[in-house]
Amino acid sequence: MNGFMTVLLFLPWFLLAAGLGLGLRLRRRHEAVVRAQEGVAAELRRTEQTLLRISQAVESASEAIGIGDMESTSLYHNRAHQALFGYSVDELNAVETPGALFADPATAQEIHRSIRAGRSWAGETEVKTKDGRRIPAFVRADIIRDIAGRPVGIFGVFRDITEDRRRAEERERMAKLESLGLLAGGIAHDFNNILTVIIGQLSLAQTEPGLSPVLDLRLESIEKATWRARGLTQQLLTFARGGLLTKQRMALPGIIRESVGLAVMEAPAVHVAVVTAPDLWEVEADASQLGQVINNLALNAVQAMDQQGTLQVTARNLLLAEGRGALPAGSRVVQVSLADTGSGISPENLRKIFDPFFTTKATGTGLGLATVYAIVTRHGGRMEVESTVGRGTTFHLYLPAAEEAGAAEALARAL
Repeated sequence: MNGFMTVLLFLPWFLLAAGLGLGLRLRRRHEAVVRAQEGVAAELRRTEQTLLRISQAVESASEAIGIGDMESTSLYHNRAHQALFGYSVDELNAVETPGALFADPATAQEIHRSIRAGRSWAGETEVKTKDGRRIPAFVRADIIRDIAGRPVGIFGVFRDITEDRRRAEERERMAKLESLGLLAGGIAHDFNNILTVIIGQLSLAQTEPGLSPVLDLRLESIEKATWRARGLTQQLLTFARGGLLTKQRMALPGIIRESVGLAVMEAPAVHVAVVTAPDLWEVEADASQLGQVINNLALNAVQAMDQQGTLQVTARNLLLAEGRGALPAGSRVVQVSLADTGSGISPENLRKIFDPFFTTKATGTGLGLATVYAIVTRHGGRMEVESTVGRGTTFHLYLPAAEEAGAAEALARAL
């Protein structure tokens, strides 16, 4: 009885201790669950932040990025994609023509065959925009796979390589100029010496007494042809080696008007409009060679218009927002533009007009524009051309502006 009473006496304390132990274990378990939940929540927040950053990165990428399913239905375009092509996702899906983004439908078919065979595709091709423009681009198409490795979509990246190709063409053109300079310079120099002898002998022959009028006329004709040949050798030397640049600080309006005026002197049906900014910056240039550049371009314009039409010449100050060839972004340049209303230049010829000895004229030498290009390049400038068949051509010259007077004086004081 006493033992039973003892058990009864301590039972409440036993139950209390057991309850406390159970409560402690439950509390610890609860805390562990809370910590696990907090860990999961933190991981979810990190995952959400990572996905947000990935989305922002894709949306901010300079390359055009598009995502589609395996049936070629578009699902997503980033900003660069819409800027390049002009299509929203819904607009592209509404286009019935397969491979609407490619100038050549065969390229789109080749990409889809490669993707369906489980292979990525990469290469240079021409893409086509919503408004019909053709743009050279580097394209890469990859397969999107799920966790199990099954293909679930297509990831396409498009990079406009227009500027890359332009730089490559400029490097190739300059390489041609350099290689031809070694050959052309030597030949022109020797040929010029021969012409000097011919001209001297012609002068002596013309002083002989008793020449018949017919013979005198023929000698005069030979002399004129010889001088033209000598002029050609000088042009060839300028093209090949550039001659000696005698740069000086100069204002452009006077030389522009003089050079253009000489070009249109014998074309009264050509209307000329010359507009130069009143505060046009000065340039450091060789006046003779720069005059040759403007005169040559104006003569080409007159010929392209068949001696009638409008030649618009403008000159303005420009602060480059982005680099142009050797001119970095932020450069102070003077832009001189000559626009004609002639027949224009076909796209296939437009790519070759600055190549040495390329010409579409029956009596052309193919050195005019090549010489112009060489002169502008040696002045640290850049040439660009735009043309539409049937609507005319515009040549743009970008010449580095002379250093501002205040900056030059400050530099002189510092030195």
